[in-house]
Amino acid sequence: MRTHSSTWLRTAVLALLFLAVVLLQVGYDAVTPQPASRSTPLALTPSFIRAIDLGFHGAVGSFLWVGTMPEILDALLNGKMEYVTDERYVNAVDPKLSYPYAYSVLVLPLAKQYADSTEKALRIGRQGIINADPDWRIPYYMASDYYLELKDDKNALWYYSLAAHTPGIPAYALRFSLNFGIKADARKQTEELWRTIGDSSHDPTTKQLAQAYVDRLEIFDYLDAASKAYQKKYGKIPATPQALVAGGIIPAVPQDPFGFTFIINKDGTSGINTTSSFSATVPQ
Repeated sequence: MRTHSSTWLRTAVLALLFLAVVLLQVGYDAVTPQPASRSTPLALTPSFIRAIDLGFHGAVGSFLWVGTMPEILDALLNGKMEYVTDERYVNAVDPKLSYPYAYSVLVLPLAKQYADSTEKALRIGRQGIINADPDWRIPYYMASDYYLELKDDKNALWYYSLAAHTPGIPAYALRFSLNFGIKADARKQTEELWRTIGDSSHDPTTKQLAQAYVDRLEIFDYLDAASKAYQKKYGKIPATPQALVAGGIIPAVPQDPFGFTFIINKDGTSGINTTSSFSATVPQ
């Protein structure tokens, strides 16, 4: 009974709070010339909203976000960027609200009429990584922007890795993030990029992570070389990495630092099994 009463009281207080915000805005609008209508009450500063919302920053931020999100249509269709201003307002009310950052990073680059829309989206994403509650979508979408929009493989690698380290990432996104850039024709460049990331960082954790990726890519090279030796000796492609052990080519199948199972592809190159379940052990 006490829980029910507490829930009812919190709901009533929140409703009164929203009513107070609306009444304040109506009063301000009645005495102040207004520009074109906006979705958020920009006459009331975010600091003022936070001062009167009784700690319900997330609820108020979500309420404001409902009105802000449709403005992306103006950005997409007409190149109008009121959306960016109002997105900043929402996250000033509640910097921990992660969805506005993720949504902006995903959708804003599509507004091609607006100059530097991708760069603006990435700046929003970087702020989200710093301020918001952990949300894998922010770095994951940023990685996609770097890769697809800017053709920047180095930053794409880094942000996919960051997404993989974010709690709550679903298995399909984790699988893709950890295996980005491992195809045979991309491995050498991927290894060089990870070496650059490791060498240029002063953070021990980043260096350790970069080395784990490099070690993994070297395992692929090792298995590829072993597969060629097997083909030369037996005149056929090994069916599995275990066949390399049975054939006396290698002493044991290496363990993947990220918990996947190595396979031998039909062309004789090594890879990982992306179709079966796995228990990824992301290096700490």
